[in-house]
Amino acid sequence: MKSVLKGFLLCLTFTFIFSAVAHAEKNEFEKGKDDEGTVVYHVQYDYDAITTFLGISRAEYDQYWKEGLSISDMAEKQGILRRDTEGYFYTFHYDEMQKWRTKGALSEKDYFQLVYLLADEIKWFIDRNPNS
Repeated sequence: MKSVLKGFLLCLTFTFIFSAVAHAEKNEFEKGKDDEGTVVYHVQYDYDAITTFLGISRAEYDQYWKEGLSISDMAEKQGILRRDTEGYFYTFHYDEMQKWRTKGALSEKDYFQLVYLLADEIKWFIDRNPNS
């Protein structure tokens, strides 16, 4: 019962955490009527790709996560430099934003605003773990 509750709380925590930068449903652009033209940037992280980058299995990732390791901790454990870990996520977001720009969904102004915000968000994302 305890593990089910812990799993549920972990899942709920992920849902709330990703709402800041990463929305776990779709990679899509919305210019909401209520947002008055504000860009809402949502992306879905592919954890299979992240574990491939880290050189570990999904089971190892889940175990490390339960032990309280962050993505940056896991990378360090695998001998991956921090700048390379950050670079992986910078590249991911760069590629996503280029898709949006190509489709015309992201203006230059919105692009530059997102770039400045994402540096801190990426550092926060790779350093966090609610289990620690």
